Amino acid sequence: MTDERSLIRRCRQQDEEAFEALVRLKRGKVFRIALNIVGDEDDAKDITQLAFVRLWRSLPSFRESERFDPWFFRIVVNLSLDHYRRSRRAPRASGSAAVEPPANPGPMDAEQDSALYRQEIRRIFNEAARDLTPPQRAAFTLREIEGLGTEDTARAMGIRASTVRNHILQARRRLREFLRRRYPEIFREPR
Repeated sequence: MTDERSLIRRCRQQDEEAFEALVRLKRGKVFRIALNIVGDEDDAKDITQLAFVRLWRSLPSFRESERFDPWFFRIVVNLSLDHYRRSRRAPRASGSAAVEPPANPGPMDAEQDSALYRQEIRRIFNEAARDLTPPQRAAFTLREIEGLGTEDTARAMGIRASTVRNHILQARRRLREFLRRRYPEIFREPR
């Protein structure tokens, strides 16, 4: 397996095979970031595709002294935020209909159970995230869901680390308030 730095170096030299490998490596994370910001699977797929087109064009400007993910995720975040602002609508929850159990439930395997759980979590997150501003959604997605550090999140969003921390704080407050209102039977205040 080729290491990521070497793959990026080859991509900068217009190696299409290396670029396809890079797309395979990053596609899932890029899609999740876009989906968590725009809230719609079809839009997230379009943004993911556009992000890789932009990446191909922008790779010559990438400095190898930089960290790749924050640099690339800035493209993804900008495309997602632009789309969100253009659409001027609240994010639609993907799979917003209630999850219906099968008519003749057989034994559910762990994979099916996990998929239903992820679908329900996504629905709840998209519903709750309607209360977040686009920058709060982006910061929360990068930092809390994708696990980027605060500095990398700041680089990806083109803002200061203190602003990221503020967006995260506000997002947590809004999400907590949503859960308290919508699911009082399961929400418990942290001690």
